[in-house]
Amino acid sequence: MMKLTIKQDTCTQCGLCFDECPSGAVTKDSVDGAYTIFRPYCIACSHCGMVCPVDAVETDRGAFPELKGGKLSPGTAESFIRGRRSVRIYAGKDVPKEIIENLLYTGSLTSTASNRQEWKAVVLCGGSVQRLSDRVMDYYAGLLRMAKNPLVRGILKFTEASRYVTNPHALTRFESFIARAKKGEDPLFFKAPVVVILTARRKERSFGKTDCVLAGSAMMYTAQAYGLGSCMIGFAERALNLKKSIKTGFSIPENDVVHLVFTLGYHNRRYFRLPVRKTMPVTFLE
Repeated sequence: MMKLTIKQDTCTQCGLCFDECPSGAVTKDSVDGAYTIFRPYCIACSHCGMVCPVDAVETDRGAFPELKGGKLSPGTAESFIRGRRSVRIYAGKDVPKEIIENLLYTGSLTSTASNRQEWKAVVLCGGSVQRLSDRVMDYYAGLLRMAKNPLVRGILKFTEASRYVTNPHALTRFESFIARAKKGEDPLFFKAPVVVILTARRKERSFGKTDCVLAGSAMMYTAQAYGLGSCMIGFAERALNLKKSIKTGFSIPENDVVHLVFTLGYHNRRYFRLPVRKTMPVTFLE
């Protein structure tokens, strides 16, 4: 874990780090008032260094990056966030590696449970996107064949697949899904040039999903600023977790759970209006 230290010759003893520390690792000497970091309690969240006005906190991994940019107005922030849509038509243009790395860096700065930072990313470009698409589609083609067996379908009614096997329209849609793939189309990733897979260790199941979704969401929202569209691909996420052999050849650790899969790519779509959505049910308590 990263080691943080308070430089006593720079510290003004303002106490901001003490108030900010979420784990109680920053302690104050009762005699001279000096602030120090008790390492066994420290979760290396960096908040002490982020709030220090005189840059008195140092790490064994280098200096804290400067926070740049002005504050967004509520209207600008709301328009930017509300305007993001799932993009399923891409322009066929490659995404520069530098932009992908910038997005990954943004994702890595999001909050994680107890600052554990247990997520990992696998980025597919070029032919690897199609290879994963083929494997996932083969998996679903096999499930479709099973679903057509009356005996198997009866069993599947008592599983998570019940909403599909009991709905004839869903089965028809799956058949169309598989048929399109066999014709050379890509109904899974929509021929996106980049697919990002976020995973966490299986033992992090309690918060791994949340950590990956927070990181991925930050990446997808930021992608808009680069003119990139994105779309979460739940079918790929499910297949990767249900059929371990699909992970082979894609550098996904065997004991990791895939928590988020999404596409990235340039697009030519322009949206003129916001979607119609139901209002989120809410209860206010006092």
